[in-house]
Amino acid sequence: MGNRRAKTGREAAALRVRALLAGALVLGLGGSVTMASWTDSDYATGSFGASTFKTESNVTKPYDAAGSWSANDIAPGTALVFNASSMSPGTTVYAPFAIRTTANSVAGEVVLGSPSVASSGMGDAELGAALRYRVVRSATCDASAFTGSPAFVVGADAAKPFTAGQPAGVVNSLQAATATLPGAPTQFCFEVTLPVGASNALQGQTATATWQFTATSSS
Repeated sequence: MGNRRAKTGREAAALRVRALLAGALVLGLGGSVTMASWTDSDYATGSFGASTFKTESNVTKPYDAAGSWSANDIAPGTALVFNASSMSPGTTVYAPFAIRTTANSVAGEVVLGSPSVASSGMGDAELGAALRYRVVRSATCDASAFTGSPAFVVGADAAKPFTAGQPAGVVNSLQAATATLPGAPTQFCFEVTLPVGASNALQGQTATATWQFTATSSS
């Protein structure tokens, strides 16, 4: 009996040792195996370029599409032709302005700001403060452009002082150009009036107003 128990105990111990060795062998094999994989790659390249947006303007009077077009992007720019060197109370003068995109330009829109004004006099003698103006989009530029239902840019309800610019909600579109030709022009007509009842102190005074058209591309 005693010998059998001793043998059985030794055999069990030997089995445990073999089992442990087998486990170690399995773990050893598992740790040493490496797996190989196939690889492949795909590439994609994108090329990019920026659009062009540039404008030019024309102040010929009467408007002439074949007239002189130039960038006029530095103040004071080109001179509007008002024929306003000797205004009296009640005098109204007109001047056209046309703007377009240059060849290869994208479309956009343009906003007319309030002008910067310089006057020779002050107080009652400040001519720039006394003058009033309106602007419409129009192919013609005389009193008839302001009759009926014109496309007002400034002064839809009444003529404005030079401190006013284009109100919110007004849109002046600029058409896109082709690769070789400029876009169709957007034409404006300015009307400036020295109101009836203007002060006698304005006699002989002068004023200069410089408007800025700010153009923004649509893409």
